[in-house]
Amino acid sequence: MNVCVKKSRQHLWCSLDETPFQVLDLDQSHGYFWSACSTEEFSPHQVSYFHYAPSRSGKVITEILGDDFSGGIMCDGFSGYSDNRLPEAYWGTCLVHINRQFKRLLDPKITRFQGQSIASDAVRILAKVFHVEKRLEYSSASEKAAQRRQHLKAMIDDFYQLIEEALTKSPLKPLRNAIKNALKLKKRVYQMFKHGELPLHNNHNEQLIRPTTLVRKNSLFAKSTAGAKANAIWYSIVQTAKLNHLDVFKYLETLLSAFTKRETPEIEAYLPWTREIQESCKA
Repeated sequence: MNVCVKKSRQHLWCSLDETPFQVLDLDQSHGYFWSACSTEEFSPHQVSYFHYAPSRSGKVITEILGDDFSGGIMCDGFSGYSDNRLPEAYWGTCLVHINRQFKRLLDPKITRFQGQSIASDAVRILAKVFHVEKRLEYSSASEKAAQRRQHLKAMIDDFYQLIEEALTKSPLKPLRNAIKNALKLKKRVYQMFKHGELPLHNNHNEQLIRPTTLVRKNSLFAKSTAGAKANAIWYSIVQTAKLNHLDVFKYLETLLSAFTKRETPEIEAYLPWTREIQESCKA
């Protein structure tokens, strides 16, 4: 997987996410699986990389990407994803996470409150943004950015004008928190109009990291840090194989057969996007 990661660092890509994972040998309650993946569009290769770390500290980002990463990073609003960590990178943010905070305020179980219509209008605008994004036509990242400026920017401007005006009216705490979160991430939201490589959301990575949650419910924990790191390696291999449309069992059989021989084979020949592997392990 180190070869995949090195190649990935050369791309203008990265989507980051993290999820807790219990390790019995740790003093604290749990560590974390960090997931880094290529974006679905404009990435030469599809890679899913899992990295185990004992903490949720933002310094883990540089462990994954290196100190000099200068591509684009899609992530949610977690404070660990700090510009200070990688000053040469350009950061996007997940509009779905922003939208989710406003949607929660429309839950029928919540007692109606003054300003709830603001949340409704915010959700309506963002829903239209997602709808129009799916219908954009382009053949390159620069064309996509241009299409977004033409068709989406006015809606994003309206969204921020709406919530900025609402904030001046001293909204109740739940709405105020949703607004402040969106305002904190405003600069990152507007990166979509400069960089077509950035998706609007982090859904792709969240789908990739979801199996770790399902496995966690069955296996419950790792005994040691070494076991957690081994888990991360296997998650990386399996999810990268799936992204490259391989039969996972055929691919694992090929890898285990090749790398248990006395002579170590050429690693790059077994990367999941090579012609030979695509032909022999295609799903």
